[in-house]
Amino acid sequence: TLVRYQLPVVAIVFNNGGVYGGDRRSAEEINGPHKEDPAPTSFVPNAGYHTMMEAFGGKGYLVGTPDELKSALSESFSARKPAVINVVIDPYAGSESGRLQHKN
Repeated sequence: TLVRYQLPVVAIVFNNGGVYGGDRRSAEEINGPHKEDPAPTSFVPNAGYHTMMEAFGGKGYLVGTPDELKSALSESFSARKPAVINVVIDPYAGSESGRLQHKN
């Protein structure tokens, strides 16, 4: 819809690889007997949200640093076209807003 109507909207995805911090398994769990089983909070860790926008004709950005984010924001705002900025963040950064850390 954004591309069809050329709406100058910039969507920012803070991508931590899932919900509630993505895959926070320990190295022992990741390499252990159940290594093929993803954590229940993981969701396609390398999801290309930015490429989905490009597939529909908008502009997509993949960023991982504050400088890259600043550049992507500047470029996308000045272009005034639909864009998605996929900001990859550390799944261990921050805490859940719902106080669910004991459930992860």
